[in-house]
Amino acid sequence: MKFRAPLIGLILPLTLMCSTAVSESAQFEAISSAIEDVYRDLDRPDGPGCAVGYARHGELIYARQFGMANLEHNIPINPTTVFRIGSTSKQFVAASVALLSLQGKLELDADIHTVLPDLPDYGTPVTIRQMVNHSSGIPDYMQVVEAVYGDQEGNFYPSDKNREFLYRMNQLDFVPGSQYAYSNSAYVLLAQAVEAVSGQTMREFAEEQIFAPLGMRNTHFHDNHRELVENRADGYAKIDGRWQKNNTNLEVVGDGGVFSTVEDLIIWYHNFADNRLSGGDELINLLTTPATYSEVPAKYRDWSIDYAFGNMYLKFGGQTLFGHSGGFVGFVAAPYRILATNEIMVSLCNYRFKGNVNRVFDSIEKIYGDNG
Repeated sequence: MKFRAPLIGLILPLTLMCSTAVSESAQFEAISSAIEDVYRDLDRPDGPGCAVGYARHGELIYARQFGMANLEHNIPINPTTVFRIGSTSKQFVAASVALLSLQGKLELDADIHTVLPDLPDYGTPVTIRQMVNHSSGIPDYMQVVEAVYGDQEGNFYPSDKNREFLYRMNQLDFVPGSQYAYSNSAYVLLAQAVEAVSGQTMREFAEEQIFAPLGMRNTHFHDNHRELVENRADGYAKIDGRWQKNNTNLEVVGDGGVFSTVEDLIIWYHNFADNRLSGGDELINLLTTPATYSEVPAKYRDWSIDYAFGNMYLKFGGQTLFGHSGGFVGFVAAPYRILATNEIMVSLCNYRFKGNVNRVFDSIEKIYGDNG
């Protein structure tokens, strides 16, 4: 018998749409058909896969799971499966920084040394805003870690050593504020800044100020790699033709480290349209206004750098998308909000494959390409 993961969110929305305009029913059919077509190769009982959700105005209208959350125990991915979301985590650090700024507890244009005085002297001020916008010039610590320990994809990176590297790097790659250069280091330090200012751990602050108020019950900064997480997916990689586990013992958070679900990320991205956090419109304006750079390096010139506090603006299928993908060890996250329609598509996968981000873009292009 052909394996098929559980279907949710199909019967009720379709019933509702049949009682409304025919065009809405056609739109739903286009959404389900496009996603099924793009993800059908993952409809399997012997490999990892992805959880997918599509929402309109904050309401989940389509959800589908493909593949397995755990291959050892034959557990399929289900609607509540929890995934590591890699660099998608950065926006929650950025939002925490923004909240502290609006609360008058942190100055975005202050030198980071005013908050973290033990950092090495960079020879020039580096502001918190520049760190949020990836224009700080602080070198990426992951390159140092890989050079020292080898490219082990995070499996054996000692967390304490990673922090030590950050406090030994005293040379900047360029003049702060002059150009865009993605820096995991900056976001690890920003998480430490949140902790220094708030007196809470990054996990505690995000839970109190973001996750709990929004009802994101299955989302947290995973700062203890031994902690048990209900409904957690294992990460996988295909090595020598066989699926093998690809998780990590890394406990450093800021550049990554968040665990979440499709439903929770839909709640988060809908909040950009209907904010329920403190700070009101001022917070949303801060989080959605793109940064500016005096110079864009050659490797980034083929695509416009519209980076805004942990998210990017991209164009696919004739639509402007707002979101940020993430990937680390055996996980890939791709949540995006379609600005013109207030629709959100979230895809969370438990095997490392760059094409898993493109599945979202391909789905959106099919949905809007086929329907004008």
